[in-house]
Amino acid sequence: MKLAQRLMLTMVAITVILVAPSIYGLIALRQLQQVAYNLSTRDAVGALALGRLQTAFRDLDNSQRIFLAFATQPAERAASAERVMDALASVDAELGRLREGGYQAATAQADSAWLALRQAVDREQQLVNSGDVDGADQHREAAVDPAFQRMDEALTPIGEAINYAGAVQVEEAQAIASRGSTTTLLALAAALAIALLIGTWTGRNLLRPVTELKRGMAGVAAGEFEQKLSISSHREDEIGDLARSFSLMSQDLAALDRMKAEFVSVASHELKTPLSVIRGYVSLLRDDVYGEVTPEQKRILVSVGDQTDRLGRLIQQLLDISRFEAGGVHRLEIRAFNLPAFLDELAVSFDALAIQNEITFKIVKSPDLPQTISGDSDRLNEVVGNLLSNAFKFTPRGGSISVTAGAANGDTPGVMIEISDTGVGIPPEQLPRIFEKFYQVENEVQPLSVGTGLGLAISKEITEAHGGTIGAESAVGEGTTFKVYLPMQPPSAGANE
Repeated sequence: MKLAQRLMLTMVAITVILVAPSIYGLIALRQLQQVAYNLSTRDAVGALALGRLQTAFRDLDNSQRIFLAFATQPAERAASAERVMDALASVDAELGRLREGGYQAATAQADSAWLALRQAVDREQQLVNSGDVDGADQHREAAVDPAFQRMDEALTPIGEAINYAGAVQVEEAQAIASRGSTTTLLALAAALAIALLIGTWTGRNLLRPVTELKRGMAGVAAGEFEQKLSISSHREDEIGDLARSFSLMSQDLAALDRMKAEFVSVASHELKTPLSVIRGYVSLLRDDVYGEVTPEQKRILVSVGDQTDRLGRLIQQLLDISRFEAGGVHRLEIRAFNLPAFLDELAVSFDALAIQNEITFKIVKSPDLPQTISGDSDRLNEVVGNLLSNAFKFTPRGGSISVTAGAANGDTPGVMIEISDTGVGIPPEQLPRIFEKFYQVENEVQPLSVGTGLGLAISKEITEAHGGTIGAESAVGEGTTFKVYLPMQPPSAGANE
């Protein structure tokens, strides 16, 4: 059965299993929606109206008291009288909303108390407006305050009626929710159990080979082309087809990689002999062995010699890369050597170049620098030499280059060598690629340099062959720092000493 058919059957089965509880859940949801609508329209509106009524009632009491307090001050009294009228209108409006909302019975007592209160308030205002402040005070005590008390008490039945109606609705909703949730949960539990079994079977049948293919592809991406997959070659779906295609591709890539390595190795060896012959004849011609040459001819011969040397270095680098890819770790000559003396030799090698380019060059040996370390000193010299050559290439006159060496911080004993310069720097988007074969850095300050793009790749191979690491930090226009960590004992030391 094809993969698409399996997926379709699985989806249909899971859909059918989940349809029944889903339908029941929708019915229960509609019932809850109806209850919620009732709560939000009638009862919620009633509760809000009661709240506004209570607020307006308190405003009326406060406004009437302020009106009486300013009885002898016409301007303030007029303003207070206006606030009393606003409060009266608000109470009337909210009582009307409650009656329209279906709470006529609950508001009957409030309506009666409100009529008495309005009459008492109107009488109090008449007394104040006529100048009988003492009479207004007596009326307040005898009629207004008791009317406010009766009105306050009349609001209680309204709240009780609203709460009762809401409680009934909530109880109904809880009953519906309880029945619906219980039934739906039981149905969903059964459906999910079945769906889990189907999903587990499908996942085991589909995800496992996909994971295996992912592992194989990761291996190919890492350069390990010969990948063997634990997927049955007799599988007749799309995954089986993909696995067979991947195996063929893996075999072809492995064969091409072997052919490439063999070609590079053979070609490099074959080119070394004619290059040596060319280099020899150029030297003889420059020395006038075959007759005197003109200054222009000597200039050309010097250029030919330089290009021959450059081609020789490229061939040697290609050989190095080929050897490392073929297991160059075993070609290291591991032995103990004096590290301070190793650094002193580097200083001598680059002092003249520093003077020539007017660059401040120094090597700093930390007090904790080990005296002896195991490794291939010639190969390590090549690593540090490549890094220093790059530093001098990209550092302008007047700049500085330093080499700092000391004990590495960490659980494993080792040495940290840092090569820092004040050169043009490496753009951040290019920094992750500088150790790739044939990759060369280019930026606005420094155009693409003449080179092979193999020096840093070889340095990385040599460093990692010693069990170490190499990395770089850089800022454009400020400089670059390469950090090389080397363990005291390389992994291959025991096998090569």
